[in-house]
Amino acid sequence: MSVEREKSYMLAIPKDPQDLIDVEGIFERLAFAEDFIIKKHSMTEGTINIVLDYKGREYSADFYPYDFKLPEFYRTAHIFNDVDIEAIEKADAGIAVDMFFDENYMDSYHLQLKLIDTILPEKIAVFDDSAEKIMAGDWVKMAAQSMVAPAPKYLFTTQAVSDESGEIWLHTHGLNRCAVTELEILDSTRDTYKTHYNIIETMAKRLLDAEEAFDEKDPVFIARLSNGNDFVATFVNYADALKEYPENILGGAKDRTDGHNKNTSVVFTYPSKEYFDEGRFVPVSIYDEILEDNPIFMFSNAETARMKALAGERIGFAVDAAKNPENTVLLKIGLETDSDYSENDMPYEHIWFKLIKFEDDRSFTAELTQEPYYVKGIHTGDTGKYALEDITDWIIYTPERAVTPDDAYLLKR
Repeated sequence: MSVEREKSYMLAIPKDPQDLIDVEGIFERLAFAEDFIIKKHSMTEGTINIVLDYKGREYSADFYPYDFKLPEFYRTAHIFNDVDIEAIEKADAGIAVDMFFDENYMDSYHLQLKLIDTILPEKIAVFDDSAEKIMAGDWVKMAAQSMVAPAPKYLFTTQAVSDESGEIWLHTHGLNRCAVTELEILDSTRDTYKTHYNIIETMAKRLLDAEEAFDEKDPVFIARLSNGNDFVATFVNYADALKEYPENILGGAKDRTDGHNKNTSVVFTYPSKEYFDEGRFVPVSIYDEILEDNPIFMFSNAETARMKALAGERIGFAVDAAKNPENTVLLKIGLETDSDYSENDMPYEHIWFKLIKFEDDRSFTAELTQEPYYVKGIHTGDTGKYALEDITDWIIYTPERAVTPDDAYLLKR
């Protein structure tokens, strides 16, 4: 179900406030940018408008100075040091970058980061107002200069609102800029909201990855449960969905006077084909007990390919980390599944191994850390030699934290 596309709003906070008035420098950097071509530009009442070509498609964007006040409820997507936190708290202005995404939403998002990095190379943070998210300036720089787009999770944020009773209302921000409905789950609890969070995140990615837009009440496969059954979700316009809940529920009509009353839908499930055939959907809480048993949430082929490309682009960080005995490196490898499963659109099972050592620039030896579901003849603790090209993800466990390809900016600090 396509919805009215909203503009994507971001605000970059400079390290040097003087960069806000360096209009000549901004134009010069735009003119010499390598990733896109400026076709025309203009400036009206302090706003720079550009029309550009990126990957053979035309976009337009606006830049302008904007007064800044640190938002109270924004989610922090990255780690900031104390110096940067203090600088953000003192900041009172930034450069806003606004644009409409086209149907290639990941390219559009990536382009917006590239524009920000071009006009403001040195930045403390970027506030994604559409997703109500704060991103580290050095993460934005690394993402902008990458050949691989960031993860779809950056397109939106899932927020949790709770009340004194412990009831929790989950809802997203940011999907509307991709012409996709925002998503919600009502009647969650402190015991179940983390699992419901995984449901809403996976559902959002499925809607974003779909080659053709899903319609309201369409079945959407998002996970395989531990009992072997499929988790089939769907979404229902919030106004109709509220009829399925008590009037005073958190997230009900009384909580929507100032927002969440347009282009948003509640996630439900079809527990069986009979339910779907009869048009009966039920809250996802019907699966709460079985969802505790580690369901396999779906990754699309496109997202798996993106993760593999990013892991490969930044594999040097894992190679360097492995030289430090205090670090532990895990590598995810795509193993060919047995024929019974490969014919069922599951050619590979992606599974974690513990690195023993990199043999050379093409291979490594590693130990399997978990029992495969769909590959026979290999078991937890088995070791083998594998090719770097088979790596689809990695994690570095340092004494301080875990670092993934997406978090590699931390290793450059």
